[in-house]
Amino acid sequence: MNSEVPIIPLSRVTKHTNCGSKARNLAGLLKMDIRIPTTYVLPFEAYDAYSQNQDKGRVDIRGILAANIDTSKSYSVRSSANVEDTALFSFAGQFETQLNVNGPDSLVNAIKAIWGSAQSENVNSYQRGLGHSGKELKMAVMIQEMVEPVFSGVVFTRNPITGLDEVIVETVDGYGDLLVQEGVTPDRWVFKWGKLVEQPEGQEGRVSIIESVMDEAITIATKEGFPVDMEWVYDGQDVVWLQMREITTLRNTNIYSNKISREFLPGIIKPLVWSVNIPVVNSSWKRLFMELLGGDAEGIDIKNLSRSFYYRAYFNMGVIGDLFELLGMPRQALEILAGIEVPEGTGPGFRPGPRTIKYLPRLLMTAMKKLFYSKEIELFLREKKRAYRSIYSMDLNSMKEEELLDVVDQLFELNSSASYVVIVSQLLNSLYNRILSGMLAKHDIDYDALTFPEAKRRLFPIDPRQNLEALNEAYRELDREAREMVKQAKLDEVLSRRDLGDFREQLTGFVRRFGHLSDSGNDFSTSTWREDPYLILGMVTEYEPAEGEDAKSSEQERLETLLDENVFLRMMYRRASKYREYRESVNFLYVYGYGLFRRVFKRIEELFLNKRLLDSVDDIFYLTYDEVRSLVQDSSLAEALQSRIRERQVEVERFRDVRLPDVIYNELPETALLQRNVLRDMKGVATSKGHFVGPARVVRGAGDFGKIQEGDVLVIPYSDVSWTPLFSKAAAVVSESGGILSHCSIVAREYGIPAVVSVKGAMDLKDGTSVAVDGYSGKVMVVED
Repeated sequence: MNSEVPIIPLSRVTKHTNCGSKARNLAGLLKMDIRIPTTYVLPFEAYDAYSQNQDKGRVDIRGILAANIDTSKSYSVRSSANVEDTALFSFAGQFETQLNVNGPDSLVNAIKAIWGSAQSENVNSYQRGLGHSGKELKMAVMIQEMVEPVFSGVVFTRNPITGLDEVIVETVDGYGDLLVQEGVTPDRWVFKWGKLVEQPEGQEGRVSIIESVMDEAITIATKEGFPVDMEWVYDGQDVVWLQMREITTLRNTNIYSNKISREFLPGIIKPLVWSVNIPVVNSSWKRLFMELLGGDAEGIDIKNLSRSFYYRAYFNMGVIGDLFELLGMPRQALEILAGIEVPEGTGPGFRPGPRTIKYLPRLLMTAMKKLFYSKEIELFLREKKRAYRSIYSMDLNSMKEEELLDVVDQLFELNSSASYVVIVSQLLNSLYNRILSGMLAKHDIDYDALTFPEAKRRLFPIDPRQNLEALNEAYRELDREAREMVKQAKLDEVLSRRDLGDFREQLTGFVRRFGHLSDSGNDFSTSTWREDPYLILGMVTEYEPAEGEDAKSSEQERLETLLDENVFLRMMYRRASKYREYRESVNFLYVYGYGLFRRVFKRIEELFLNKRLLDSVDDIFYLTYDEVRSLVQDSSLAEALQSRIRERQVEVERFRDVRLPDVIYNELPETALLQRNVLRDMKGVATSKGHFVGPARVVRGAGDFGKIQEGDVLVIPYSDVSWTPLFSKAAAVVSESGGILSHCSIVAREYGIPAVVSVKGAMDLKDGTSVAVDGYSGKVMVVED
């Protein structure tokens, strides 16, 4: 070995040193003045020289060791290869690690063992199984002074599976290599926004040490600019850090939530509604983001803001999180928006930084414009009402399909601009009423008990509830025979009865103003009130006013007294009341305009049915708008599209009663996971993300390796390096022991298959049992075959 190849003290390692990520990351911690063991590095050049001339390697290694380190001390000898701890592969457990190495001969043997492990059959098999590119393997070696631990652990500054903002710590007594080894289940600690939400029983005395681990790890991650996982030991006095890696599994993690979307698009959303609603609404959100962020929001893909799972609408909170970060806001706040449960009394803090200052002029300008937004709303209500009435008055029956598509395009334009006003008016209403609520709380007035009588009076023309009450009163004034007739008759029959006098006139007005409403104002595939011959009359005859509905609350009376004395409160109350009116007025007009899509598409469907391009009424709602347009242009597509409609109709019925979680991480759960009856529930720790349902195959040792087939759920007591080849066939892993750093967890993450560990009773499963594995929640369920 060339004498010019030295052992390098860690303090002299730079980004240009040929020593692998492990050594460079540790050198970075040293530069931060983080406590680490005294460490030396044998760079790649030493490995290259040894590989070329192994006969002389022993003498040269011994000489270099003697000249640079105290060989009387005890050391750990670890690998630091060029392929380890990269964004794609960890090579966990593939290379040799030796602890408590004493004396020059033992050190030389340990170094040679690590170099030799670089060419082992296990490593070659591992690379083949993962489809590794075959990059030439270079091996550096780290020689660290041993730290005698009381207990050791690993800390993740972000949940590596879900990407949630929580710190996870796993610990074992003694040396940290037990975290990877067979049959060991670590103690687990979870912090959510600084609050301990999960801890092992009987370990209360370690809480302060674990908290210090969490605090220092977060500080390091903040300085590095990315979430990290780090290995450490506690020697009875201090925490000493041994290793650091970036958590790379988060880069493609998305969080989808229906907390907000289900308010706008509840239940099943058919393809035509989805293809219309998403561009209409999401283009308005993009417009608002561009007002706040300028060109930085230009790249937002409006189709990526939402996603359909089993025909249900979910918002992509990951995109919103990116916008939060652009504004300098805490990305973690999206967990609150997503409806993810957080500890009481906690929350992400917001400290404006350089990024916030960058956008501050735009933010202030946008805020100033919105202070005077009432003029925009008044103009919107006047102009859009005329535009919508103009489209409503069109003679659709005289139009051809191409002309009807032009009308659809007009509605796209009108409703896209209208949805922007809907969003802004709702935001401003929430803002002003939240401010009012805070002001009233200082005077011990319950905001929720207010009735806002002035706004209620002004909203009468567009409030179906108040109109139903008036219509019910007129109905009760009819004689008994007339009332019985109204109960039994269809709507058109009653509307034609001139002898019903004032009741008929009020009913006609009600149908004209509210007949376009339906169960969901954002779902134009559902029938309107006007289309159901009995619905409106049923609402009228069965209407029951709420008890005390018209009574003015005592809180309202107290407030009115206070308004006479407090000018600023009076001003805020009037503004909050006015924006409650705006919200309802804008929403009412938007629902009317959006509902016009139904009239146009139903006319197109009628023409399609006449030409036998569709089979049945309402089939058009199972096509997307692009498919409708394609069918207008090319009738030869009818057969293929009819087949697609039937497939979607079957799917909708199949998924109608599926219960989806409020939050979905990254991907669609397996259908079978949701559809089959659960016979047995088991719970563990999710350590590799994904969902899978398949037959369990229980492996207790090497003698069972031959049982594993493609697509099996591998059920094991533990795993070590020799079990790695099994993962190339398995579609999911369930282990009775282990933690996030267990060998099976790491390899499962690299193979991209779900894994759940620490599952009590897993080895009791029988071969062939259908098992559903949820690699996000840690659930393992035995399901019907």
